[in-house]
Amino acid sequence: MRSSPERCAPKDKNCPERFVIKDSGFIMDLSTGHSFTANPTGIAMFKALMEGCSREEIVDRVRREFKVDGETVRRDLDAFLLDLKVMHIHED
Repeated sequence: MRSSPERCAPKDKNCPERFVIKDSGFIMDLSTGHSFTANPTGIAMFKALMEGCSREEIVDRVRREFKVDGETVRRDLDAFLLDLKVMHIHED
């Protein structure tokens, strides 16, 4: 996780200020106007990514929050990261 509250430019790939995230699952990229929806697990993963969490930190957080085994979370995270990469939202 990020250790200091660094400010970032909204055009930076992983800048939390670049996105609007609603509890409904609606996520909008303010720099492009593109939007997508995610389920509660995807929202948790996305928020963790924006906080700068490592892959394993995300797996652990989602595993605990949703009571899912780690292998399922890893598989879902890999698929989610690929989707974000295809949409040019997150580069691994």
